[in-house]
Amino acid sequence: MTVLSLQADLAAVRQARSFAPDCCATAGVAQQVLDTVVLLTSEVVTNAFVHGRNDARLTVTVSGGRVLVEVGDDNSRQPKQVDRDDEALDGRGLTLLIGLAHRWGVRDEQLGKTVWFEVHSKTTVPAGRRTLPLIG
Repeated sequence: MTVLSLQADLAAVRQARSFAPDCCATAGVAQQVLDTVVLLTSEVVTNAFVHGRNDARLTVTVSGGRVLVEVGDDNSRQPKQVDRDDEALDGRGLTLLIGLAHRWGVRDEQLGKTVWFEVHSKTTVPAGRRTLPLIG
C-alpha cells in the first residue's frame, strides 16, 4: 500500500495519474488494467477536488490480482450520479466507475469519506456490467 497526499489543485490530478501506474509497475499489472486504473483514478481524484473542495489522500494497493484505489477527502457529502446529458462537459465520472470497476463504494470516515474502487487483473468484464464506448 502506498499513500500520496494531494493538494486541492486540479494540477495535482496529473500527479495522481503518474502515481497510480508507478505503484502498479513492479507488480506486473497488465496495460489494459493499468489504463483503466489511471482513467478511474483521474476521475475520482478530480471529483474529490471539485466536489470535496479540499486536499485528498490517494492510496493504491496491488495484491492478489487486483488493484485497489482509495481517494479520501474531508467532505462527508456522498457522490451521486446525475442524469446523462450528452451536451454536458462533466457528469460522467460515476458512470465510468460503475461501468469499468469490478467493485466500488464509499466509506464514511471520522472526517469526510473515502471513495474506493477495484480493478482486477483479469480482462473480463464483471457479470452484469457492460463495456462503455470511449467515444459516444
